Amino acid sequence: MSQLHQGEWTVARIAIAGFLHETNTFAPGTTDYADFQARTMGGMMRGAQMLENPKFPMATGGFIAKARAAGHELFPILWCFAEPGGYVTAAAFERITGEIVASLAANGPFDAVYLDLHGAMVTTEHDDAEAEILRRVRAVVGDIPVVNSLDLHGNVGDGMLKHADAMVAYRTYPHVDMRATGERAFRLIETLLAGPRLAKAMRKLPFLLPIHRQSTFTEPCKSIYEALEKLEAEDPKIASMSFLPGFPLADIPMCGAVVLAYGKTQTAADRAADKLYELISSHEAAFDPALKTPAEAAQLALGYTGNRSMILADIQDNPGAGGTGDTVGIIEALVAAKVPDAVVAILADPESAAKAHAAGVGATVTLDLGGKTVPGQKPFRTEAVVEKLADGPFALTGPMLGGLRSDLGKVAQIRIGGVRVVVSSARTQCNDQDYFRHAGIEPKDHKVIVVKSSNHYRADFQPLADAIVEVAAPGACDMNPANLPWTKLPDGIRLYGNGPAWKCA
Repeated sequence: MSQLHQGEWTVARIAIAGFLHETNTFAPGTTDYADFQARTMGGMMRGAQMLENPKFPMATGGFIAKARAAGHELFPILWCFAEPGGYVTAAAFERITGEIVASLAANGPFDAVYLDLHGAMVTTEHDDAEAEILRRVRAVVGDIPVVNSLDLHGNVGDGMLKHADAMVAYRTYPHVDMRATGERAFRLIETLLAGPRLAKAMRKLPFLLPIHRQSTFTEPCKSIYEALEKLEAEDPKIASMSFLPGFPLADIPMCGAVVLAYGKTQTAADRAADKLYELISSHEAAFDPALKTPAEAAQLALGYTGNRSMILADIQDNPGAGGTGDTVGIIEALVAAKVPDAVVAILADPESAAKAHAAGVGATVTLDLGGKTVPGQKPFRTEAVVEKLADGPFALTGPMLGGLRSDLGKVAQIRIGGVRVVVSSARTQCNDQDYFRHAGIEPKDHKVIVVKSSNHYRADFQPLADAIVEVAAPGACDMNPANLPWTKLPDGIRLYGNGPAWKCA
């Protein structure tokens, strides 16, 4: 069991588990147990499997590295991540949560629990799924420190605040600090093991922040997070601060941005939370959803004369926000404009990938490309040349997911005029250049790079570009919250920066 020495825990027994999903309640379909087993993000891991990869790029990897270095005893239970999508089914939620809770009950007692959560999971039974996970964990482990990490896009409500002793969120978008966030979570657990509980403060912003305006590579979020770190460092009474811009594609009462502060005194936590809240509020006008149409983007690409690439971000078909990854609006626009040199990734279309594999490299095939899953969309009927085929797992090396191996199943590079498209059997967002390379394309060698991603692409692709254009092609991730059929938002919340206020029916 544990030993306390001079106010610090020399050995603590810490249970760890991870259960992550970002739920787009407006997306078609549901997310089931099999989706958490998919290997696009490494698959489901249990027990010692969670300790095997020293480079595991998620928050759990950072937590494990620090806890091991400090000599603590770790009890790993389960870790899983499903690609963002529609509601998590009750069966999947109960099976995974049940396994975590049952293991805690059977293998305790523990000195602390660390949970790697997302913060924006919604199930068919629970609007705030993470609050329910934390409630069940707390009921089993009792009054010991329970700390969880969160994605920057978490939608945090009172339930999560109540049941966790402390929560800490990513500070970068693209999320290049996931391991660092796990390290911060570990420091919070050590703080809680060695001293009294921390005071908590939460402030809810009165407007939604469109996803594509949340990047920490651009203003105002770049400066906001710099200010957060300064506030945290300047006051020794503050243990941790987080700003979560939220995930504005979830029709739940707690949808939206929050500030969290944990301190040695309530006064210190409240003061820090208020300062950050006021700073964010002063930038409200910057959080608007303005975008280019596919036709406008294609014309910009056609006339582009920069020395490096132009990036077109197909942000409304981002699998990382619950998009289907199979809409073809930007592809059709590029082909219609006869853009001579463009590459696109990743179009999720198992049927077309299989047809290309059956035809073989060099063949010309007629495809009903994409457009199969979003209501109102239709496939792009076209002839394409099969230029490269691939299958099986491959390594990712980019700043976000380097250290993971991904498996998209059958993959094909097809060419339609001057437009090359990476077609895959599995769905994931294009946030790593290796998704192109796996299909035989070196992104930097092409004038126009199209990525199905809202912001994560910036970590690996922004250095290749002299221009970035965000495109509003139709998809399951409408970036303008004012266009969405809300039913559960709090009355009066503004739908984007200085935008119209939501009124309950």
